[in-house]
Amino acid sequence: MKFNMEVKSMLLFYICVVFEMAAFVVCSEFFASNGLHQTIVIDLHNKRKQSEMEHEILTLLGLHQRPQVIKHGYEYSAPKFMITLYNSLLNEEGESITDEIEFNSKVNLTLGKPMEHINGTDVIRSFINHANKIPHLRHDRDITFFFDTSDVALSELVMGAEFRIFKEAKTSRGYDCRVEIFRIAQGLDLEDKTLEPEVNLTVPWDYEGWVNFNVTRALTLWSYIPSTNLGLYMKVTVLDGENRQIAPGKFGIVGRNGPDDQQAFLVGFFKMARSDIPTRTRRSADGSNNETPDESDKYYYWGGNSYSMDNYRKSACQRHTLYVNFKSLGWQDWIIAPDGYPAFFCGGECTFPLGAQMNATNHAIVQTLVHLTRPFAVPKPCCAPTKLSPIQVLYFDDKSNVVLRKYGNMKVKACGCH
Repeated sequence: MKFNMEVKSMLLFYICVVFEMAAFVVCSEFFASNGLHQTIVIDLHNKRKQSEMEHEILTLLGLHQRPQVIKHGYEYSAPKFMITLYNSLLNEEGESITDEIEFNSKVNLTLGKPMEHINGTDVIRSFINHANKIPHLRHDRDITFFFDTSDVALSELVMGAEFRIFKEAKTSRGYDCRVEIFRIAQGLDLEDKTLEPEVNLTVPWDYEGWVNFNVTRALTLWSYIPSTNLGLYMKVTVLDGENRQIAPGKFGIVGRNGPDDQQAFLVGFFKMARSDIPTRTRRSADGSNNETPDESDKYYYWGGNSYSMDNYRKSACQRHTLYVNFKSLGWQDWIIAPDGYPAFFCGGECTFPLGAQMNATNHAIVQTLVHLTRPFAVPKPCCAPTKLSPIQVLYFDDKSNVVLRKYGNMKVKACGCH
């Protein structure tokens, strides 16, 4: 356990390295307790080391590679909804909400109504409509929808899903309509398609706003068996006694040619089946992936004055300021928010006597006493995080879908001797 805590502490420190060709790279910026602007700079010359560290950070974020740069429209309905959701999950200090009950409450509030089975949500994904690119759907305009859910991992359990369409108010008098959503399924013949009922709602003729359909069953099936994802079909029926089927546009439902911020989209809520921190490949000890650091890597520049890492070790165990800047990484084209976050790190000595401010465990106190008598046989306790908190990151994936993901154990809240 002590080893894992030390790895996390060091990872939080190295995550901030910026990958540029310059000899000196700005790693993080922050304001110290004395109000002075401080900057840490690390000297990196090895391109392979830079590439490896970028890979490490992407792995930590659960990504196999950097998402491709695409010109995104932030005013489209799905990104706009996700940005609103992200902002609702910030507290008064602008930090991510860490309490799970409050997190779920805020999600429900943003959805506009309570939604079942979202407790424990780790990942929220929005999906845009690609029906115009699917051969068997492109000719049925505004009644067919296709959402590419292929990026959903098997480890992501579907907690809930909503299909959201926007309806404009109709000024003329009319009857309520029943809006039915069907899941398109494969028939016996390759060209044959069948409609499986998914959900239906009765919507007033003069209603204006978003209409939300619970399609958890469809998204669950698509996640486990991607080949079953053939899209959704919508049917609008006038409840006037004759039960006439009409085009969605006549009922005020916005189609593909409507405003960007009123386009239909899908939002899914997921819980990670395993740890929300992806497994990282352990580097070999033969030197192939573990180079001897340059002398310049041992020094960190603060506000023009250079200090060796030994300065941290000579002080008492405590939390130090460290800010991870995503913009400095050059990732602002796919990470929507935040621009960065205060990661902090633990540093300093765990020496006798261990004061209350060092938050030492009983074992650390005993280990310190034994170290005093046998310093070469038993090492001193280590300064490591005792409390960590998550952050939420909002980003675009390769398919222009927006993902809001909660990453655990990303911010150091407290340090102590272990």
